Amino acid sequence: MKQFRYVFVNLLILLAPIYGNWDLISKGERCQGTVVDIKEIKQQLFYETYPIINYRVGDKTYKIQGPENADYPIGKQLELVYPKDKPSAAIIYSVSGFLSQWYTILALVLLILWNAFYLSFLKGKPAYTRSANTNKNKLLE
Repeated sequence: MKQFRYVFVNLLILLAPIYGNWDLISKGERCQGTVVDIKEIKQQLFYETYPIINYRVGDKTYKIQGPENADYPIGKQLELVYPKDKPSAAIIYSVSGFLSQWYTILALVLLILWNAFYLSFLKGKPAYTRSANTNKNKLLE
């Protein structure tokens, strides 16, 4: 039963990004965007690149920054998805687009914390601890 609860909580945490993006996945509007530029940001030892993507919704043009170090050439057409009420909040309609959302980052942090918490309270001691105590008792005799 304990293993079932452990697996169940892990599944709930892993499904959090899908739940967080469900409205966007199921009810979001789609449009085409074009990579118009590659933005380079110098970090301490290396450069990070971000594609700049332009897209139109109605008569208005929007600009978003794509995922870090994505290899999209200038001129590439990408499918975007955005909430009906907020066209400026578009993301790339792909796995990497959804994984770059804060829901996913939060779920990964929760998954690590939950596993560390659960595994730290497992019953039983490692085998090397028992043998060390046994050897210690033999020496004292």
